[in-house]
Amino acid sequence: MHKSFGNLDAAWKEASFAYKSVPFFRNRPSLPPAASPAAGFLDIPMTSKPDYRKNFPAGVLADGRSVNDPYVQRYQSSGTSGDRLVSVIHAFKLADRMANCLSVNKRLGFLLDEPKIRMCRYAAPNCSDVECSNPNTSMEDRILQDGTLVLPVYHDLLTTPEPMLKRAFDELHSYEPNVWYVDPMHLSVLIKKARASGWKFDMGRKVSVLLTYTFATQALLRQLATLCEGHFPVASVMAMSEFGFVGLACEEGNLHLNDKDYYLEFIKMEAPDDRDDLWELVITSVGDKLCPHIRYRTNDIYRLLGPCKCGSAMPAVAFQGRVKDLVRLPSGRYVTPGELDALVGAPRWIDIFQLTFQKAGNFIFRYSGEAEPNAEELAALRSKLEGLLESKSLRMEAVHYFPFERGGKFQLVRTG
Repeated sequence: MHKSFGNLDAAWKEASFAYKSVPFFRNRPSLPPAASPAAGFLDIPMTSKPDYRKNFPAGVLADGRSVNDPYVQRYQSSGTSGDRLVSVIHAFKLADRMANCLSVNKRLGFLLDEPKIRMCRYAAPNCSDVECSNPNTSMEDRILQDGTLVLPVYHDLLTTPEPMLKRAFDELHSYEPNVWYVDPMHLSVLIKKARASGWKFDMGRKVSVLLTYTFATQALLRQLATLCEGHFPVASVMAMSEFGFVGLACEEGNLHLNDKDYYLEFIKMEAPDDRDDLWELVITSVGDKLCPHIRYRTNDIYRLLGPCKCGSAMPAVAFQGRVKDLVRLPSGRYVTPGELDALVGAPRWIDIFQLTFQKAGNFIFRYSGEAEPNAEELAALRSKLEGLLESKSLRMEAVHYFPFERGGKFQLVRTG
């Protein structure tokens, strides 16, 4: 099953340009003849990250283009699903995509009137092109070409030395950003440390907090609300190094994907249970004359929502995680990070949690928090988890430490 959103004519134009002007596509068979535009577009072979990694730069850039051209910005993926990928995008395309995404949330409207977006980034080290895990780097060493300041960060977030956290806290203020572009887990740790150490956030600033990089659980959002609610608008962002902004959450909290700058396709995953209703996102860029992406598999999984109360015409979706993060049960059903988060919610006694799936069909649910659960709360959550996992082989552990990926990202669901 297939659903699509966006301008199909613009997507065809993009594909025609790519097959005429980009070596990788030119070396493929010609565009298939179309019985109808929609059916014909489905006949175009999909692309994926290895295609762009293997053929970068000459094979995937349009004829006559170079990574050294004016206004070209370079980004590296974090490498969470394989080797790192270098992507290039025109700065003006990035700005257009960001502006269209910001338009879905009125609380962020002030950014559209700002003469310049001044951003601080706080996330895992592998998400940046600069050396931010070295405690000896200066603030100037960590400013990207677009003016974004990357705050100092440790590979193992939960063991970050206090001086490094203090530098991140101080720079978050001294640089005077109007956007905090952050991993919700990283910001949560910084808020906790600031509260414990008596460091005071300046709440009089005009700042927006954009959450990205890893899954923003309800438990993390509860913690961030203690600092930001009533002061700073907070919204989750779907972004990819290949494209920049892809979607943003509206005031209702629903994620809307940008169907103005992209043609969006959703391919339904095969599953024996109708409750899964999971769709993989495939993206075609629109108007990209540098490095067009045609039917690009994101490996990101969503549920499709109906019309949103906010009134935005951009499709509303619920992000469920990446393909690699899905756990398939013996029944054939999938358990997704999104479904797990919806079940766990934001009880006062959970700040961080993680589900580990073991090959023998056993599960471990680890959690930590500043409060203690009572026996009834713990039993109720166990019962719900056993129902979700279709298993009684579940161990629940209160812990003080969670393992992070080698690149510094946190996995909500892991296999081990």
